[in-house]
Amino acid sequence: MPLVKTLRVLFQSLLFPQPCVLCKCWVVNDSFSPLCITCNKKLEKLKGPCCRFCGVPLPGSILIQWGICSSCRSLPPPYDVARAYGPYEGRLRAVIREFKFHGWPRLSIPLASLLEEAGGNSDLFPADWILAVPLHPRRRRERGFDQTLLLAKALSTRLKIPVFTGLRRVRWTQPQFGLEPAARQRNVDGAFQLCQGEALGSRRLILIDDVLTSGATVSELSRLLRTSAKPERISVLTLARTPALFLNGWRVEASERGAHSVSEVIAK
Repeated sequence: MPLVKTLRVLFQSLLFPQPCVLCKCWVVNDSFSPLCITCNKKLEKLKGPCCRFCGVPLPGSILIQWGICSSCRSLPPPYDVARAYGPYEGRLRAVIREFKFHGWPRLSIPLASLLEEAGGNSDLFPADWILAVPLHPRRRRERGFDQTLLLAKALSTRLKIPVFTGLRRVRWTQPQFGLEPAARQRNVDGAFQLCQGEALGSRRLILIDDVLTSGATVSELSRLLRTSAKPERISVLTLARTPALFLNGWRVEASERGAHSVSEVIAK
């Protein structure tokens, strides 16, 4: 780090000291984000092979036989591929919750680096547009910011890919947790609107969200984009995804088995 920049960072840290949101140690970094380097390096990653469509980690037997989870075999998703940096648990879950619910918008800067790593490892780049899963205006007023849009803008800065802001959430939806798969889909049916979609035609798109649960929201958006804009490719990129359980080769949603980590995911 150049000397002038180092001095500026130290000066900011002295004037505006802040603790790491995880370990509470004093943070010094050039992005002035409340996540220390040590905790950043300890964030959980998804490991091992995964479904080549939705990205859910696969047990060895299913990987060898199919390479695709039972959900994607039964009903292929409307997007081309979905990938996440890590599982929605442990430190990663904690930092995402701090970002979304406790007023730390500058966490978007280190979290965008996780998206870049996950997308780069899965060959999602280059792309032509970055899109954020939109918040309803009421939810945005409650939180004071749109966390997915902040992630999209931070990733845009890193990759030099423009952000498309023509997606709108035009209908308030209830939280997805606890709903059966069909109810989840009904919950988001018609909830989104696309403006100026002609700019996306025959383009490679990256759809950004913080946590992927059942996939109903990104699937609804992907269907809207496919129908209205006809892009070349839709890639879904998230910070985390909720776990899945496989019973006799069939995928069971974490929420269907009462996983505590999902119970605290508040739908946008």
